[in-house]
Amino acid sequence: MKKFWIVFAVIAVLVGGGLGLVWYGMSQLDETVTVDGGVLVWRVGGDFAEERDDSFMGRLSGEEPTLADVVLALKRAATDDRITALVMDMGSVGADWAKVEELRAAVAGFRAQDKPVVAYLDGAATRDYLLAAAADEIVVSPEASLMVLGVQAQLDFLKDILGKLGMQADFIHVGRYKSAPERMTRTEASDANREMIGAIVDDRWEAMLAMVAESRGVSTGEAAAWIDRGLYDAETARATGLVDEIGYLDDILEGRFGDEDQTFLADYTLAGGGGGTPAGRVALVYVTGVIMPGESRFDRFQGKIAGSETVVEHLAGAREDDEVDAVLLRIDSPGGSALASDLIWHEIQRVRETKPVVVSMSGMAASGGYYVACPGDSIFADGGTLTGSIGVYAGKMDRSDMYRKIGVNREFITRGENALLFSDEGVFTADQREIFTAQMEDFYARFLAKVGEGRSMDTAKVHDVAQGRVWTGNQGRERGLVDAEGGLLRALESVKWQLGLTPDDKISILRYGKELTYLERLVLRSFRENATLRSAVTAWPDALGDPFAGVLPVPSLPATLRENGTLARIALMDGRPVAMAPYWVRVE
Repeated sequence: MKKFWIVFAVIAVLVGGGLGLVWYGMSQLDETVTVDGGVLVWRVGGDFAEERDDSFMGRLSGEEPTLADVVLALKRAATDDRITALVMDMGSVGADWAKVEELRAAVAGFRAQDKPVVAYLDGAATRDYLLAAAADEIVVSPEASLMVLGVQAQLDFLKDILGKLGMQADFIHVGRYKSAPERMTRTEASDANREMIGAIVDDRWEAMLAMVAESRGVSTGEAAAWIDRGLYDAETARATGLVDEIGYLDDILEGRFGDEDQTFLADYTLAGGGGGTPAGRVALVYVTGVIMPGESRFDRFQGKIAGSETVVEHLAGAREDDEVDAVLLRIDSPGGSALASDLIWHEIQRVRETKPVVVSMSGMAASGGYYVACPGDSIFADGGTLTGSIGVYAGKMDRSDMYRKIGVNREFITRGENALLFSDEGVFTADQREIFTAQMEDFYARFLAKVGEGRSMDTAKVHDVAQGRVWTGNQGRERGLVDAEGGLLRALESVKWQLGLTPDDKISILRYGKELTYLERLVLRSFRENATLRSAVTAWPDALGDPFAGVLPVPSLPATLRENGTLARIALMDGRPVAMAPYWVRVE
């Protein structure tokens, strides 16, 4: 038996090493993709991530184009004489408000070149429909079901369940609207929190009405009536005016564009932007996910982490590279560690000494996310971007009752009045709360000063729009926190202007991180297109991350807690100042 295991181990090493060599060999090849032109077919779906997960498991789980891949490809295709039309094969869109708006703008740019755009729906929820409505024409399958619903913001409060578990959250916050700790310290929303969320929902409702009305050529009143009905089958959707025709995808591809070649957008993104000498070079630096000290990473439980070490390294690289003319800082973050945010802020200041820094906000650039945005030369945000939340909080979890409930008796031998300041044995004392509050107020004052400096605003005026309040991109623009509306493409136009270039000048974009070669993507695609392998690859890590999957009749618990930032907040509950937004508002 011992010999068997020795032989098995040797074979495993040889096979593993061989596969590694094959993978390495393929990674050294730099193949290109041939674009036949004709109709550009875009299989729309997914979350449209800002960055890729470069880990092996991340690559096997999925390698869909990023948001930047898509919007840059659509911009390039709009003026590509080989591309004659765009067909959007709509799937489930998981993107937030701002990303949907950014993708709609990219489709509008394609249409502006007098190239037809047709969207096909097998069915649609609200976000799917809003993106499809950017097309010239919408075709829906005969048995499709459309659910065009309103806007909702859901808040969950955990105080009672924490109490049942023997835990009590104790937080100190600065800013009337800094409501992030409320989910653990209250059983319902405070008046300030409810006011803030109501204003955001109102803003998004008006935006939704405007999208439907403009896209379908009706009044906002009629759009509201459509949405209030909510549920449609194909015939009712056509009769109402939500869609134009009933048919199948092949009716579009073969019936309308049968004489033309087809190019899939996923392949078009691999083809690159062509030759020519660029007039400038821009470093695209991402701050994606919760901001924490250390390296950036994809965490199974906490989601995407924007590590200050990695972000600072990329910024410093751009600053030291003489061939880089400017930095485009792309932010999609609710904030996080105050310390990590400040380290990134400091490096941005250093970059600005020699090169312009233009900020592009994605779905969220709030609290610590706004902290790192405010020193930018220009700040751009979509209407649905969540931003602001200028404030700070900190706290800890008292688990003393929990330990007693499970029969754990703890004894502490201490020296010094505050030895247990951040221990999970008890809440803050009155003296500790006073000291801690003073420190939070000092950080808040520094936060206001940095925003005032970056935005050329008086500190008192910053305080009026701060106090932890979250604003939409529209609201932030009205209050001086944002310069203009627009996404990545609009920010790139600003970069050109900063460099003294014309809108037609070409610039090259430097992205940090490992880019996949074409053959690497082909191998990964073969894994994903094989149903058995794909199921094994994607189900295994999901099972590890969610022990309740398939058991509870609710959405994935770890996924929900990861998305709304609860797991990341728990990781920061050790007394460190936290600059983090309170929630996400999604269209369901």
